[in-house]
Parts: sequence; structure tokens; C-alpha cells
Amino acid sequence: MSGRIWLFGDDVNTDVIHPPAFYSLDPDKVRRGLFHGYDPKIQQEIRPGDVLVAGRNFGCGSSRETSVRAIKLNHVGAVLAVDFARIFFRNATNNGLPCLTFTRQEDLLSLRQGQHVTVNLEDATLVTEDGVRIPLDQPGAFVRRIWAAGGLLSLLPNGSDAAR
Repeated sequence: MSGRIWLFGDDVNTDVIHPPAFYSLDPDKVRRGLFHGYDPKIQQEIRPGDVLVAGRNFGCGSSRETSVRAIKLNHVGAVLAVDFARIFFRNATNNGLPCLTFTRQEDLLSLRQGQHVTVNLEDATLVTEDGVRIPLDQPGAFVRRIWAAGGLLSLLPNGSDAAR
């Protein structure tokens, strides 16, 4: 997957990712809420395949899946961080959103806002537009299988029926 980097700092809370004012069963309303309280312009500028990049504890806060849903509805390709809040990582994995961590924390410092990158899930690497190759931690085979299936429910027998 390829896209631009959207760079964030540490402790990006789920209410920052998707504010409660945008909780809804309407997918368009959920989609529009992505980072609205942080910067209302971000959601309008995100393109399919773009990559969210952050420091420590991305997705801290609540266990609500609306933040993951908003990211997915905006067709973000992946989220890369130094580390993730455990519940966010699990929700993202269950919903087929790739989340990878940096092998070397200092590599985060070499990335810039808007930089075009390619994320390769097969070999867990990030390649910048300048050709710099940054290793990412490779998650286990089962997590990669969930991502490839588009989410955990898709792995169940008659998975498409189970999601209804």
C-alpha cells in the first residue's frame, strides 16, 4: 500500500481519533468525524492508502471501536506507531486494520508530514519516497491472516453471514 504520512505524537486518544459527537450508525457521519476535534480539515484531505504514523500509546482511551471504524471508512492503509494501546490494537486487528510498530523507535524521527511512503505488510517494511527502508516489527502469522481476510469475522465459517 502507498500513500502520504499523517504524523501524530504520543498518546493519541480514541476520542481525538473519533470524537463522540460523530458516533452514529450512519457510515458517512462516522467517516466525517475522523480527527474532527483535532483538526477538522484532516478527514477531508486523507486519501485511500494514506498512513497514520504516531509515537507511543496510539489509541489509548476507550474500548469503543468507532475510532477504528472511522479510520477504515476513510480507507487509511495502515497505522504505524512506536506502540499501541492494547485494546485499540485488538479492535484494529479484529476489523482488518493493519497496525505495525517500529523496530527502532528512532526511525520515527526521520519521517515527515505528507511524505509519500509504501508499506509492505509481507516483509514489514516502510519505504520512503527517497528510498529509505525502515524495518517494522512483523506481527504473528495469525494477525497477518486476519488482516488479509479483512477482519476476524471473515475467517469464521460463513464469515460474510456472521457479519450481518
